[in-house]
Amino acid sequence: MSFFDKWMETVVGQALPVPADYFANELIGNLFTIWAGGFGLAVLPWALYRFLKHKDDVPGLMCIGGFICSLLEPMLDHLGHLWWPTNLPGPAFVGYDLNVPWLIPPCYVFFIAMTGYWAYLKMKDGLTAKGVFVVWLIISMSDVIMEIPGTATGAYTYYGDASFKVFGFPLAWGWMNGTSMLLVGFLLWLVNPYLNGFKRWFIILVPVTAMGAAYGMVSWPYFMSLNWDMPWIATRLLTLLSLAISVVIVGFTAAMVARTKNATDPLPSLKAAYS
Repeated sequence: MSFFDKWMETVVGQALPVPADYFANELIGNLFTIWAGGFGLAVLPWALYRFLKHKDDVPGLMCIGGFICSLLEPMLDHLGHLWWPTNLPGPAFVGYDLNVPWLIPPCYVFFIAMTGYWAYLKMKDGLTAKGVFVVWLIISMSDVIMEIPGTATGAYTYYGDASFKVFGFPLAWGWMNGTSMLLVGFLLWLVNPYLNGFKRWFIILVPVTAMGAAYGMVSWPYFMSLNWDMPWIATRLLTLLSLAISVVIVGFTAAMVARTKNATDPLPSLKAAYS
């Protein structure tokens, strides 16, 4: 087969059910459950401390929002061609005929809600446009580093011909997750100053709203590459398009954050900056 023939070879896009005999090594499965889910459970006492000691309700509300946000997981697993072993502890819930293990809800608390909260704190302190890109890169690379041990040891599997895999981990998830976590922080940065009294509870919706919006913006080309029949080269180009869109979204976010300097009331600052 020539190089050109390889490029034009049709890749069949098809979501497949989890094989009934797909099991993780018991030790690996338990360790990964503790590794991925333990962070989320560990942060809950700290969030309670922040509320009781400092009257800071944001971490606790974001933790609740992280649990809610985990409901997106089976949709992303279905579109992103991910299998969880059938012997992991769980399921916490079932969606798209996929069993979501117990580790996922607390995992979302830490990796989506709390990482977004960290990005929010950095924006609140004041970031240049370059600083926003640095935060995005740190978050994206952290996701890659945290996930590769799971795919490399078989704790879970991205099946099929996903683009740019490293030890079984498609790198696209790094920039897609990184962008979604950054936008969780960005949305919290935008709305938190204006939510008072009972409206504080709307912070719970920040993680699922921002993550859902981010995936809608940046992930559709990558999901097309997995689920549509197309030439091999098209799957790679669509994956790179997802990266390009991520860079544009982060650039837009960076421009807005940088324009406010260290504003605690961002909307008037943004209005003045762009008027």
